[in-house]
Amino acid sequence: MSRCGILVLGAVLLLMGCSTNNGRSYVETEMAETLEVEILPNTSKMFTYRLRWPEEHIPSHIQIARNGNNPGREFAQGGVNLGRDTYDRLLANTAYVVEQAGYCREGFFELDRSISRYHLWVRGECKDSATAADQQAFGAKQTLTPERWRKSS
Repeated sequence: MSRCGILVLGAVLLLMGCSTNNGRSYVETEMAETLEVEILPNTSKMFTYRLRWPEEHIPSHIQIARNGNNPGREFAQGGVNLGRDTYDRLLANTAYVVEQAGYCREGFFELDRSISRYHLWVRGECKDSATAADQQAFGAKQTLTPERWRKSS
């Protein structure tokens, strides 16, 4: 590969890296963001990170008919557009939040996930065990909101 080609490839990779918003996809929407934490008696730290569209804004039915003036237009408004990068963006959000909350210091293992237009979540377990300080800070079980993990950072 030529020197010029390597420079162009490097620039493209740099731009791709800068296009992610530091793990903050979907948070500029109306979605509620929470981190449910639970420390088990064996000191395992479990969590569920959620992004959920407000219940009152979720359509109660799905319309199948298409408007002849706008073929392909979706009738259900709101939620997130699902695509190839949705899973990666959700994992980036999860990693950012568990780190900012001070909950998972050494990363996490993904145990389960669900991705839909109106509700995305990841269930995980921290790689590190709970310390006495973790048990005092987080208790056995609680739900954290963005205001709480911003204070932790």
